[in-house]
Amino acid sequence: MNDERISFLLELNQIEYDCHAMLNQEYAALLDDSISEKQLITLNHLEEKGRILTGELAELLNITPSAVSQMLNKLEKKQFIRRYINPDSRREIFVELDQAGIDYLNLNRQIELSIIERFYAKLPWEDLQHLKRIMTQFKEIIISERANRQSADL
Repeated sequence: MNDERISFLLELNQIEYDCHAMLNQEYAALLDDSISEKQLITLNHLEEKGRILTGELAELLNITPSAVSQMLNKLEKKQFIRRYINPDSRREIFVELDQAGIDYLNLNRQIELSIIERFYAKLPWEDLQHLKRIMTQFKEIIISERANRQSADL
C-alpha cells in the first residue's frame, strides 16, 4: 500500500474516532461508564438470544470460560445479569438479562434514536445508503479475514 493511501486511511480512522469520541462526550452523562465494550456486547448477545450457557457465551466472545466468569461477576453485582443452574444439567449455568441490564439496553436504544434524529437525519438519503453499503462491505471483509485467520490457526 502506498504512503498516500495509508495517509488517507489514517485520516479516515481519525475522523471515525473523533465522531465516536464526540458522541461519547455528548451522551456520557446518561450512560454507566463502568460498563466495558465487551460487557455491552455481552448484554446485547443476551438480549438477542434470551438466555445462554456460559460456555456458549465464551465461544461467542472468543474468550476463556474464566474470563467470562469474571466479567459476569461484575455484571451480576450491578444486577445487569442473573445466573442460574440448568435444571437438566447441573454442571451448566444459564445467563440472562436482569432488570438493570434491560433498562441499560433500553437507554442505549433511546440514545441511538437521538443520534439518528440529531445527526444522521441531517445527511442526504443517498449518502446514508452509500455509507451503509460501504460499512457492510467493510464488515464482510472483517468477517472474512477473521475466518481466514481462525482456519489458519487450526
